[in-house]
Amino acid sequence: MEMERINTAQETVSNNTESRKKGTPSKKKTGIQKFVRTPKGIVLFILVILAVTGLSYTGGSGGIKNVLLAVGTGLMVDFVVTYITGRPLKISDGAIITAVIISVILSPTTSWYNVMFTTVIGLLSKHLLKDKRKPWLNPAAFGLLISATLFSTGESWWGGLSMLPAWMTILLLISGFIIVDRINKFPLILSFFSVYMLFFLIMGILGVASVGDAFRMPYINAALFLGFFMLTDPPTSPAKYRDQVLFGIIAGVVSGLSFLYISKLSYLLFGVLIANLWKVVQSKYFNTNRAKDSRIGNVQNKRITSE
Repeated sequence: MEMERINTAQETVSNNTESRKKGTPSKKKTGIQKFVRTPKGIVLFILVILAVTGLSYTGGSGGIKNVLLAVGTGLMVDFVVTYITGRPLKISDGAIITAVIISVILSPTTSWYNVMFTTVIGLLSKHLLKDKRKPWLNPAAFGLLISATLFSTGESWWGGLSMLPAWMTILLLISGFIIVDRINKFPLILSFFSVYMLFFLIMGILGVASVGDAFRMPYINAALFLGFFMLTDPPTSPAKYRDQVLFGIIAGVVSGLSFLYISKLSYLLFGVLIANLWKVVQSKYFNTNRAKDSRIGNVQNKRITSE
């Protein structure tokens, strides 16, 4: 009996030690829990927070209508494209994010058909203008620019808290910092905002009229929102730090020139789209040269081997 108690005690100690080594088994995470931890999940979660906060000014009805209509339209477009192309049907998180961004930029008083049109154009550009699976242009920016050009669709950028007291911009800055840190785009953001501020500061010193508006609400909120949530879009922005800096500089300069000479409504959209196009050209040029260098290197290696 004594030996049995000793053996039992030893087994208990051994089991406890083994349990401590292995640790307590973790519960399996659900699909929603996994999604929330991804960059897209974090972006969508923060966009919802900003949208809910922004609605405290708009009264709710118009903004909510925009969000629901845009998301529904976005999912429908992606479903149709997915069905036609024969890919597995699923809920598209990218379509939802694009739709939410469009809906919180458009004015709450925008007509329902303009909201739908903007969303459709944006998502079609994502599926049609692309290299392999990466879109050339930010879909939300493209849809908004086409809609503003054709129908002078109003933009209030209420998702950037542009209609709330200035101190609420702190929430936008914190949200943007979280996003940029998660997707590693600090060089891009720093270069864009530095050029943006410097450009309008120089224009102000030179006495150019109305450039001071770029530092006031709602323009500054629009610049912050676009920088954090659209300019940093991973598929349409570069990953390498040097390319990020050039990308941000181009977006800042083009935005400034567009503000002066094209449109105060869509000047930021021109900036991000021209930067997107630069990224496409740069990627194709770099990849082409790299492929040529690789082929030349292979030929030279064969010659050396044969000699």
